[in-house]
Amino acid sequence: MTVAPGGGDASVGRSAHAPGIERTPLVSGAETLTLARLVPWMVALAAFGAAVAAIGPWPVGVFQDDGIYMVLAKSLATGEGYRYLNVPGTPNATHYPPLFPAVLALLWKVSPSFPQNVALFKFANAAWLGGAAALFYAFARERLQLGRMAAGLGVAAFSACAPVVLLTVMVLSEPMFLCTLAGTLILCERAASSARVKDAAIAGAAAAVLSLVRTLGILCVPATMLVLAWRRQWRAAFAMGAVTILLSIPWQLWVGAHAAEVPSIFLGKYGSYLGWLVDAVQRDGIVFLRDVAWANLKSLVAQGWASTATDTLNVYVRNTTSIALAFFFGLGLGAFARRAPSVALFLLFYLGIVVIWPFAPARFTWGVWPLVGLVYTMALVTVWEWRGVASGAWGAPPNNTIAAATDARIIISARPSSIQRILRPLALASLTALAVGYAGYNYLGVTRDWWGVVQGSVANRARPLAEWVVANTDSTAVLATDDDVLMHLYTGRKAIPNSAFTPQEHLVEQSPAFAVQSLRTILATYRVDYVLASARYGAHAVQGLVQATPPELRVVRRLPTGAIFVPVQGSRSTPSADAAASPQATDTRVTR
Repeated sequence: MTVAPGGGDASVGRSAHAPGIERTPLVSGAETLTLARLVPWMVALAAFGAAVAAIGPWPVGVFQDDGIYMVLAKSLATGEGYRYLNVPGTPNATHYPPLFPAVLALLWKVSPSFPQNVALFKFANAAWLGGAAALFYAFARERLQLGRMAAGLGVAAFSACAPVVLLTVMVLSEPMFLCTLAGTLILCERAASSARVKDAAIAGAAAAVLSLVRTLGILCVPATMLVLAWRRQWRAAFAMGAVTILLSIPWQLWVGAHAAEVPSIFLGKYGSYLGWLVDAVQRDGIVFLRDVAWANLKSLVAQGWASTATDTLNVYVRNTTSIALAFFFGLGLGAFARRAPSVALFLLFYLGIVVIWPFAPARFTWGVWPLVGLVYTMALVTVWEWRGVASGAWGAPPNNTIAAATDARIIISARPSSIQRILRPLALASLTALAVGYAGYNYLGVTRDWWGVVQGSVANRARPLAEWVVANTDSTAVLATDDDVLMHLYTGRKAIPNSAFTPQEHLVEQSPAFAVQSLRTILATYRVDYVLASARYGAHAVQGLVQATPPELRVVRRLPTGAIFVPVQGSRSTPSADAAASPQATDTRVTR
């Protein structure tokens, strides 16, 4: 074997046909160094540019979560604490970890004029995505030992892409999570490799910070601790766990102290994640998780078809696609685990939670999309190297051999099995077909303006109602509406949901009777002045209360996209003084 100095991709290698003959470098060391410095910037610019190009004039709040982040940022920026300013009584927030709203609050200080500052927040998200792309590229080079071409294409294809851009152009926490996740994974893998207590403590601190962006980031800790424990590095494992727990205590104490401030009817949207899920399991039994897992697995299969543009093709093509995606994911994850075991474990833990969580899994898989892309990149590199020699452009040598240093790449003649040599052309053809389908999927996303459609459908629905509210209601009015956060931000009125968000509706739609009872509970809990209905659940609810005997709502105005109602005084939906002061839990079971 030979060690080629001067950088990974400029290193000499051995021909698969003439193992003893070295190739002559095609570029000089200086050119290689310049290119090595440029590639991460190019990958970051591609992700940043894709996001910036997709930013539109849509309001914040169309995705619910983005609006709540804005409300919390405003609360912090204006010195009112960490509170839901849109909800009457302004309860303290416990549903969303505080780091992303805190960063938005700093930007709010720089540009305090709303809604003009929304553009700043969206550009900041694009910058986070660019930083994430650069860090994932660094992770791929440093930890996965991928060549520049494989690392650059793999990260760019799964960062500057339609699903990730969709989450970036709204003020959501995913771009910041991706950026901090990439940095944390580098630190976790470094700790797992070195087993130094100091490295483990730093990784634990980074994971604690990551969990304050999105809670699932905490899964980095058990993943890395398991690797350290497997290697019998007990001190490092203990240091990582101890630091993480210590830094996580303040937020957990906050959640424990304020979790009960939100009525149970709004537990799904404003309350504890865990309490929301535990409530469903207590009601429906452990089989609820089984049913969710089965539904989500089917959704993930369908997502695979959509992501490869095979969802409209016949069943044989779709089934073949599913088999190929599963095979290459397993192949890539195996190679991934040999080079970055703690990160591979993190991804497995993360996907395990996604499978049993009662929400559309695409939102969560897109939240780690570059990591998923690197798994498939590892599969491609593995198949490519079945030819019998590692390629400096694509990655490290096969058969679990890793370069000894970042400044040198070891090139070793591979000895693939006869089965691998036979399967290689078929595997490469399959990967090419999947890549073409993925490119088509992104082409459809761009040409059909997915981000504009998603945001525009809600914005155009809410706009006539918001204009009516501003023109016809007092500034102290309280609204119950489908788009509560958006309405609060753009009208200044207190606004709450007109329906409950339950885990069970992930499996079965809410029945009209359940929607009616939920709105009745909301009106008995809060003194609502106007009920706005423009979506399906809201329409079911108001129809039931208008037709009740005696009527509990009456219509005030019908608009092209919805209608406005007011509670009928003296009806059973009108809150008593006791109910308003002490809201009680009601049965929120979905009728199946």
